[in-house]
Amino acid sequence: MTRADYNARLSRAKRVVLKVGTSLLTDESGIQTEMLEKLRREILFLRGRGCEVALVTSGAVGTARAILRDRSNTGELARKQALAAIGQGRLIAQYEKVFGKDGILVAQLLITARDMRDRRAYLNIGNTLEELISMGVVPIINENDTVSTDELKFGDNDLLSAACSSLFGADLLIILTAAPGFLIQDQRVSHLETISASELSHALGPAGPGSGGMRTKLRAGQLCLISGQMLAILPGLHDSPVQSLFAGEDIGTLIAGSHKKRISARKKWLLFARPEGEIVIDAGAQNALIEKGSSLLRAGIQELRGNFLAGDPVDVLSSSGEVLGRGIVNYSKRDLDHPEDQRRLHGPREVIHRDNLILE
Repeated sequence: MTRADYNARLSRAKRVVLKVGTSLLTDESGIQTEMLEKLRREILFLRGRGCEVALVTSGAVGTARAILRDRSNTGELARKQALAAIGQGRLIAQYEKVFGKDGILVAQLLITARDMRDRRAYLNIGNTLEELISMGVVPIINENDTVSTDELKFGDNDLLSAACSSLFGADLLIILTAAPGFLIQDQRVSHLETISASELSHALGPAGPGSGGMRTKLRAGQLCLISGQMLAILPGLHDSPVQSLFAGEDIGTLIAGSHKKRISARKKWLLFARPEGEIVIDAGAQNALIEKGSSLLRAGIQELRGNFLAGDPVDVLSSSGEVLGRGIVNYSKRDLDHPEDQRRLHGPREVIHRDNLILE
């Protein structure tokens, strides 16, 4: 695909998720009102094009640090949760104030990774998003850092935005960053159709107060490729990055496959559900899954990890440790550990049915 092909696909986008990070929203003085004003203008532009828009924001912890003049680098979970509790209300109040100038109503949604793991909660979030959009409200989404634990965190709002983009059925995810886009040896990459280990090796972690970095943005790009969405990594310091993108300007880095994929809602959920264990498979099973589109059978399993139960999501790994995909198991680890006891395996012959498996 050429950049022109990407632009043509952009012109058809009707649902957009916009994500902005801590390094753009806050500094030592607090929330940057100029950035909120820019977000307001960009969202007004998208809505003027007939797009439905949801916003994923960071900045609660950064807001609190500015209020308290907190310069500590403590990684203690309890302190981060307390800072999030202080900052989140003030952050959403600023959004309400700035967006209200144009009569834009906003609504706050705080999500944890546990919400995405539980399919019922996941679907409820989707229903809430749909209802807010139908009411003309802009959903403003953040991870609920006040209650999230290390085991139940997305880890970064780049990944949260990819999850919300998939759930929202967005055509396009836009991530605003302090960088000009994805760089390889200081040269901006205009667009990508795939993301390989080579590209990932050039992506660094966070350089500022945020928790992400370009590596998590490329990981979000991988997830968007699987679920069939476009991702645009745009320079947030640009005067009007979203408007420039839709005007056809070669700005930032666009990530999209040559064809929009269609995957079931169940598989979209599975893509972002937290795995409860891992199944390592041999080369024959790997070939059957990837090349033949087969289900996973007991004979191809080399190793079981974790304490998963029947119906849990698990990651499927190659013998070299590469994550091949994620699926819903028909049996618990205990059952699979004792295949000689046929009474335990009285259900389907597949350990993971193809319909419940999504490959990376």
